[in-house]
Amino acid sequence: MTSGLWLVARHHGEIVKKRAILSLLVVAIALPASAQRFGARNEARREMRQERRAERQQRNRAQAGDWLRRYKDKSPQEQEKALNSDPEFQKLPPERQQKLRERLREFNQMPPQKQERVLNRMQQFEQLTPQQRQQARSLQGEVKDVPQERRQQMRIALRNLRQMDAEQRERVMNSDRFKERFNDHERDILKGMLALPIGPGPEGRPAAAPK
Repeated sequence: MTSGLWLVARHHGEIVKKRAILSLLVVAIALPASAQRFGARNEARREMRQERRAERQQRNRAQAGDWLRRYKDKSPQEQEKALNSDPEFQKLPPERQQKLRERLREFNQMPPQKQERVLNRMQQFEQLTPQQRQQARSLQGEVKDVPQERRQQMRIALRNLRQMDAEQRERVMNSDRFKERFNDHERDILKGMLALPIGPGPEGRPAAAPK
């Protein structure tokens, strides 16, 4: 009798053990799926935050361009007064406010022709698609890694290339002289910048905005 009870208890224990193992397996299998769903939700939230940030930056750029066009001919005192009374400016942290004041002073010191170029570039950048804006930011980051002297040479080349039509530009960039002057990385940056509808086109016309 005792032996029979022992066998029953042993059998019951094995069943309980198997059930426990099966439960652990179910949990182990479910965890990756749950983690995947959780990761997908996190990725969706990140994308939403990035989109909202991009939209906010886009609005800020548009407002900055409109503000500069409206007040660029005002006196520094009038500009300062208008800036300090702007609700969006008041929301910014002090260090950001100071940086904007410095940029405004730099803008005021530019000759009128250069001021107009800055405003046109701001407007053109605003008209870029989100993908083009991301490309522009990426290229700008790559340019910062180029030595200052080389950056100056690239700016000159970019300005000259933008004055050419597509056939002439292609001929110049494929020439041995151009390849000797700029390395592969620098030429890739220039090609990327030329692909964006920013800056003057042939004969000094503004590049066409994307439709």
